[in-house]
Amino acid sequence: MKQFVFLIDTGNETREHKIAASGMTDAVNRIKDIKNHLKKDSNSTLKIKFKGVIYENAF
Repeated sequence: MKQFVFLIDTGNETREHKIAASGMTDAVNRIKDIKNHLKKDSNSTLKIKFKGVIYENAF
């Protein structure tokens, strides 16, 4: 299992979200769900950037 790190910029602040997923497609679908949830709470524009991957048991 890997952790995919995304940055979500709401205009006021930038938050880092770590999503545990088996692949990039799964991670993107989960970040879309988070984006839709945040968009319902506030009508501001959201910018999402992919920051990187954290591999577990890489040694």
